[in-house]
Amino acid sequence: MMRLSMLVIAVSVGAGSLMALPALAVQDQPTNQNGIETVCTGVGSAKDNPAWSGYPVKLTFSNTAGENEAMEHVAISQGGKAVMETDCDAPWLLIKAPAGQYDVKASLPGSGRTASANFSTSGSSGQKTVNLAFPGGKDQAAMPAQ
Repeated sequence: MMRLSMLVIAVSVGAGSLMALPALAVQDQPTNQNGIETVCTGVGSAKDNPAWSGYPVKLTFSNTAGENEAMEHVAISQGGKAVMETDCDAPWLLIKAPAGQYDVKASLPGSGRTASANFSTSGSSGQKTVNLAFPGGKDQAAMPAQ
């Protein structure tokens, strides 16, 4: 009986620890924080969803070699005040936000690599792409001559 109690306690503690982790945005599922709707996407055929063209801002994440990055933590602020944060496991974060000026900071947890940019949206014009390029990245080994 003592062993069963310890197992129940261990499972409960483990589940509680998982709930403390930051939420990872589910790919291709719109979410809303403080009036800002976002979609984490850009992988496979789902990136071609025609609904995504209705998002006025597309943040793209890459390294300086132009290769896509994923697993970024993204924080958006307006006037120095944080308005939303999310973790995204894809190379695009689409945004519908009230008209205004925004700052975005992204980091690749565990790597120390960060990128930032700013954007404005009127909420009604066509989609604009804002690229956040993280310094460094995958080793850029030279290809052998053939």
